[in-house]
Amino acid sequence: MSIEYENPWFKIVKNGKYHYLSENGSDNGAVILAIVDEQFVFVKVYRPAHGKAFIEAPRGYGNSGETSQLCAMRELFEETGYSLDVSDLKPLGVVCPNSAILSSTIPVFLIEAAQQLRQAVNDDEVSELCFIPKVEIHNYVAQGKISDGITLSALGLYWAKSYAIKV
Repeated sequence: MSIEYENPWFKIVKNGKYHYLSENGSDNGAVILAIVDEQFVFVKVYRPAHGKAFIEAPRGYGNSGETSQLCAMRELFEETGYSLDVSDLKPLGVVCPNSAILSSTIPVFLIEAAQQLRQAVNDDEVSELCFIPKVEIHNYVAQGKISDGITLSALGLYWAKSYAIKV
C-alpha cells in the first residue's frame, strides 16, 4: 500500500492494482438530519465538481479529537445556525458514499425539535437554508430536487428506521 497523492483534505492510496481516496476527518465526521417544527432543515451548497448547487443535509468532517456527535452539532450550528442539545441526537446508522473508491464511513444522526430560535449562519459555503415539510420530502426526492447521494442515503436510513419502528 502506498500514498500516490496527498493534500490537506484527502489522499489517494494505491493498494495493489486498486486506487481509492481516503478523506481526512471522515472517520469522525457526521451528517445530520434536523427536523425543526415538522420541517427538514437542509442547506443549499454549490459543488464545483458538478458546477451547481445541491440541497443537502448538514454535514462535515470531524476535527481532531472530536466525536461524531460533537461534529454533528458543530456542523448543524455552523451551517444552519441551530444550536440544539447533543443529548437529543439519535444515531440512524452509517453510510459509505462510494464504497468502490472512497474509504469514508460517515455516521448519520437525527435530531428533532420544536420551534427553535436560530442564530446567523456562519458557513460561507452555504448559500441558503431550505425548509422542507416532512410531508413533502418524498416529492423533493421523486422530482430530483434532492439528488445528493449522502443526503439520499441519510433519508433512506431515516425512512427504514421509521418503518421498522411501526412494524
